[in-house]
Amino acid sequence: MKKGFTLMEILVVVAILGILMAALISAFGGAPKKAEKAKCEELVHETATALTALFDEQGAWPQALIKNHNSEAGLDEAAAYPLARKGMSLSYDSNARRLKGLDRFGIVSPWAAAVIKRKGNSASPGTPVPGGGTVQDHRFRYALDLDGDGIIEGANVGGESVDIRATVAVWCCGADGKIEAYSDGRRADDVYSWDYGKTKDVR
Repeated sequence: MKKGFTLMEILVVVAILGILMAALISAFGGAPKKAEKAKCEELVHETATALTALFDEQGAWPQALIKNHNSEAGLDEAAAYPLARKGMSLSYDSNARRLKGLDRFGIVSPWAAAVIKRKGNSASPGTPVPGGGTVQDHRFRYALDLDGDGIIEGANVGGESVDIRATVAVWCCGADGKIEAYSDGRRADDVYSWDYGKTKDVR
């Protein structure tokens, strides 16, 4: 005579499966977020490298970049265009002198790029990004060493004035669409092109 499982045995198995599922969700649930942040970090560093290379090649900063330097406008279409012309992977139309595709609003975080891709032609700088903020909020900000002394004086990072040892500094909000004050943001989800040790002063 075959003996079946008792109700208690079935409940124990279900409980064990539940615990295993919870552990798996906990372990892998944050993987997409980490991947997006890693993608953002890579793009921030690539942008800083490309801006530095542009300066090294030309021996001066293009006026379009100086105009948006250390401002809320960040790397919008006008500021990003000199990088597009120098071959950074941006889609642009050399005849119309305009960016197109996912970067037509400038250089933005992967979270904003996903929204632009999904919305297509209906996307605008004011289009909301699910984690927080708008496409415009997710633009990369940047500051330049305009006097050539190797230090960017007074970079406005989340409302704090920061001196950074670099030719160019690039930063971006995290998924929440907010650029935190530097003393808080470096511990939160914001992304910077420089190491904390390269910061001279925070005011």
